[in-house]
Amino acid sequence: MARTFKFNLLENALDSLRQGIAFALKDTPTQSELKLSVLLIAQSVELLLKERLKREHWSLVFSKIEQAGNPNAHTVTIEDAIKRLDQIAHVELGEDERETVSLLSEIRNRIQHYEIEVTFEEVLSKAHAAIAFTTRFLKDEFESDIRDYLNDDDIQRLRRIEDAMVHLRAIAEENIDRIRRENEPTSSSERAYWQFEVLTCPECWEDYYVFSPASHISQCQLCKYEGGFVECGRCGFQAPSGSWGFHSENEDFAICSSCWEDIEDE
Repeated sequence: MARTFKFNLLENALDSLRQGIAFALKDTPTQSELKLSVLLIAQSVELLLKERLKREHWSLVFSKIEQAGNPNAHTVTIEDAIKRLDQIAHVELGEDERETVSLLSEIRNRIQHYEIEVTFEEVLSKAHAAIAFTTRFLKDEFESDIRDYLNDDDIQRLRRIEDAMVHLRAIAEENIDRIRRENEPTSSSERAYWQFEVLTCPECWEDYYVFSPASHISQCQLCKYEGGFVECGRCGFQAPSGSWGFHSENEDFAICSSCWEDIEDE
């Protein structure tokens, strides 16, 4: 049976984004890897803009609307996509975001069609700025979390981009509110014993770690670290696995700090 090569618009955008980010966020990307990252990330940005236009009306994706649906018709440029999003869909990009998209597109075109000579750092900074933009755009326009499309290593590397972290922290806060609402007991008697804490994550050291034993939740909503559970073998106190305050290399029988002090005093 013949295999089918098929991507819809959003799948195409996210596939390019995932690959482009993997290259851009390497510790020391090579010149070829950085080139590929620019090509892929620029492509994903263009496709995401078109996907948002499509959700407004499918015909807006085409340069000449009267040719919409013609398989040979030209689709809109990045510049026209931004204009249509602003004027028709009322989706406005900030000035910095417009500049980021424009400069990345310019670098992409020079790579594709001629030759290019710019500093390595400048290209990498534009790629990182574009990643921050897609993080925000996916969140606001598609209610989607960019981390859902990345592997664990790239999720951790993504935290190095401070502009992206602004949006990731906003997503984490929204997730915490949603998890709290979805898991909070309905009766007052159950709520009295319900444990739901937002702690400092033992992995990223930021205060987004949701810990709720009864709801079986032990995960940082920022870095996605999942620590599981550890229970004090003396008093039953529970905390995220890997957290400070327990004494034992074997978490099957760990002792919390409070009980440890009592034992030492005895």
